[in-house]
Amino acid sequence: MRILFTTFPWHSHHFPMVPLESAALAAGHEVRVASAPALMPVVTASGLPGIPVGQDVDLASLSNDRSRAAWHVQDRWPDDWPVRPELLDDEQFALIENLGRMQTVMASAMLDDLLSFARYWRPDLVVHDAVSLAGPVVAAALGVPNVSHLWGTPGLQRIELRRMGGEPLPEYVRLYERAGTTVRTEPSAWIDPSAPGIRYPAGPTCRQMRYVPYNGPGLLPDWLRREPSGSRVCVTWGATSMALRGGTVVELVRQCVEAAAEVADEVVVAVTEQTARALEDTPLPDHARVAVGLPLHLLVPSCDLVVHHGGAGTSMTAAVAGVRQLLITTRPEPTVNGTRLAASGAARHLMTTEVPAAREGVLLLRAEMDRLLSDPAHGAAARRLADGIRTQPAPADVVAELTHLVR
Repeated sequence: MRILFTTFPWHSHHFPMVPLESAALAAGHEVRVASAPALMPVVTASGLPGIPVGQDVDLASLSNDRSRAAWHVQDRWPDDWPVRPELLDDEQFALIENLGRMQTVMASAMLDDLLSFARYWRPDLVVHDAVSLAGPVVAAALGVPNVSHLWGTPGLQRIELRRMGGEPLPEYVRLYERAGTTVRTEPSAWIDPSAPGIRYPAGPTCRQMRYVPYNGPGLLPDWLRREPSGSRVCVTWGATSMALRGGTVVELVRQCVEAAAEVADEVVVAVTEQTARALEDTPLPDHARVAVGLPLHLLVPSCDLVVHHGGAGTSMTAAVAGVRQLLITTRPEPTVNGTRLAASGAARHLMTTEVPAAREGVLLLRAEMDRLLSDPAHGAAARRLADGIRTQPAPADVVAELTHLVR
């Protein structure tokens, strides 16, 4: 079987798909991974054959458009809004629809090349991440099934539909018109790698899959080849957050490091080169180290606590390892991770707007970390979450299920 994978061109969207892509290759299927040219080094570094399609789009400038920038500085939305969109107000729906329109810009840039390649290669199945909107268009044009792959955040966020469940956005419809085909509003199946302990109830077309952490290639440093001498806290922040929110993120990371240093025997600041450069002027305590570009799945199992921005990859990597978490979020979708993980007992959750500036914020963060480390109930809840993940079908099992979609 030939499987065409396509993804929005951020590594945080590609990484959750790598275990399924690799499992498909190992099962003997032909696999191609298509995305914008900028993502190709990330794709090929994961050992997969990449297909560059379309042109790169300046996603940061798109996200910093005034109407979209508000997405990154939200207060708490109603609990369970992904499954109860009626709880949202008009302004919140407008933000979601603006996000959907941003995704159609990227899909438009990819569509012609992706469709041309697909007509040449003739895949039997298209698997796309949930916001890679060119994927379902190409599948419809070829008359083959399409499968939407989620990232680990609970719930289906239908940003391509009005009010998350109504008519398709006009910009999305125009993609189908360009391809000369009719609109698909539902994929043949969904793949949900979220944890059973935080997952929302799903419909019959949703296939659960065990989350297998992949955070990029890397080497295991010497200091990770032995047991830590005491408690270890990891402070990490997503590259996307840094690209979009810059100095605000750096100040929050500094506060988190200062707080972690007061409750842990060792602090590891796991960040990108960009964030590491921004932190160069920050004095670190003797028991803290900066780890640049270290894949989290190599580090997190050795930690007692992970402090982070709430991204699906970080949240699920910690969940798989059975490690407690403190999530400090801004955008609505990471806030879903924070809310659901906190409800499970495996984490605590703050909005960035709830963290005061300077030393007052450090004291709040220290109290949250101390509570997580000192209360055994949090550790037990984190281990239960990991146990639940291990019961889910492996990516290889899901690949076998997907073959039944192809007639």
